[in-house]
Amino acid sequence: MLSSDQASIPSLEAESMEPKSILCFGDSNTWGMAPDGSGRLPFETRWPNRLQQILNQQNPHHQTWTVFEQGLNSRTWVMDDPLGAVNYGGDYSCNGRQDLPMILHSCKPLHVVILALGCNDCKNHLNLSAEEITSGAKILIHDVRMSYQCGPRNSNHPPAIVLVSPGVIQTTPQSLAWGFKGATAKSRLLPSLYRNLAEQESVCCFDLQTVAETSPLDGVHFGADQQDPIAAGLAALIPTIAS
Repeated sequence: MLSSDQASIPSLEAESMEPKSILCFGDSNTWGMAPDGSGRLPFETRWPNRLQQILNQQNPHHQTWTVFEQGLNSRTWVMDDPLGAVNYGGDYSCNGRQDLPMILHSCKPLHVVILALGCNDCKNHLNLSAEEITSGAKILIHDVRMSYQCGPRNSNHPPAIVLVSPGVIQTTPQSLAWGFKGATAKSRLLPSLYRNLAEQESVCCFDLQTVAETSPLDGVHFGADQQDPIAAGLAALIPTIAS
C-alpha cells in the first residue's frame, strides 16, 4: 500500500497524459463572427472548439487536447489598422505581432500553434500585395519559434506550426464597406504563396479554400455550417505533427 506522500506524487504515466495544447491565433473567422451580423457564433459551433471536441473524441491512447481560442476582429499579420478597429466600434490594435508574444507565453506549454491570418491584410487601404502579406506570415512564424527561447519548455523543440490560408473573399456590399475592394483576386493567390512559405520554413500549411466557403451574406466570414469542415480538416492533420 502507498503512503499518503507516495500517493500524492503523480506517476510518470499520469504526467505523459497531460493534455496537449493548441493555440488558435487568428482574426474574426477564428473568433467566430456570424456572417449575418448577429454577433458571435455559439461556443460549441466555432471551429476552434469543435477542433478540441473532435480531437478528444478520437482520443488515441487516452490523449486529451486543450484548445486556446484567440481570435480578434480585424487582426492582421503585422500592420496597424485603426480603420479596421473603428469598423467594430473599437480603438484596439489590429497588429497581430503586438499580441502574439504575450499570448504565446500565457498559454505555455504549447504543442501546436495555428496561425490563421491574412484576410484583413487584403483590405484595399492597407495596399499590400499577396507577397507582402505572406512576408507578414513569415515574421510571426519566426516569433513563435523565438518564444521558445524563454520561459517554461515542455519538450526539446518549439511547438509545431500550422499556417492557415484565408478563405476566398467575395465582393458584397458589406465586404466593400469593410474595405475589401479588389480582395477576391488577392485572397485566391494566398494559398499557393502560404504553401511555398510553409515548405521554406518547414511548417505545415492548411488551405481553408479547399474545405470551406465564405458566406455570400457578407463575403468574408464562414457560416455555422462551415465550422465542422474546418475543424475536421485540422483534426486530421494535428495528431501527425504534435509531439
